Amino acid sequence: MTQISYKADVDVMELVTRVLKLYKEKSHNRLVISVAGVPGSGKTTFTAEVVRILNQTIPTLVLPQDGFHYYRGDLAKFEDPKKALERRGAPFTFNAKAFVGVISKLNDPLWATVDIHAPSFDHRLKDPVENDIKISPEVKIVFLEGNYVSLKDPIWTDISSFCDETWFVATEWDIVLGRIIRRHLEAGIAATEEEAKFRAQGSDQMNAEYIIANSKPTTVLITNNK
Repeated sequence: MTQISYKADVDVMELVTRVLKLYKEKSHNRLVISVAGVPGSGKTTFTAEVVRILNQTIPTLVLPQDGFHYYRGDLAKFEDPKKALERRGAPFTFNAKAFVGVISKLNDPLWATVDIHAPSFDHRLKDPVENDIKISPEVKIVFLEGNYVSLKDPIWTDISSFCDETWFVATEWDIVLGRIIRRHLEAGIAATEEEAKFRAQGSDQMNAEYIIANSKPTTVLITNNK
């Protein structure tokens, strides 16, 4: 499949129109689209805006990867708990199997008439909140949003088999770094800009490099360097 590229200054309505066209062409229940990208790429904000517009006509929802973080208590039981806690946010610190389990229900006829529940992530508690997201039968479009939803790694790679289309938001590292530093300061994760920069250039950059090296080509590439 030929990859389609959009620049950051493209009218979001172009993508909304694309999604509406895909939805009309669907022969089964829900349209499912994944949106991947490195931390700080802007994928969450971008997806939220597309979903906001779509919701004016068709019930649409975001299913974030974040809710499938392993609990801190689970990470403490890992073979190397210190590394697991320090690297929290890396692919191995997520319950990918549980994530795919929920995704697999989205167009399963057995789940077509009942609510599907998924966890959210509480950034204040720094842990998931079980069953906090409800995907009712009325929801017709679901966006799977997260850093790793296009990885070719075992289990993660299964996500694309449940998607009608896959998107990737690409952003230059200097822009990403600035966004991550601001995020760490605003969330209280870092007390100073120096500490925030140290964190961003550590685990966050490692994750970003892994995503770039290990993600599959997607249907749509969105360049977001604004």
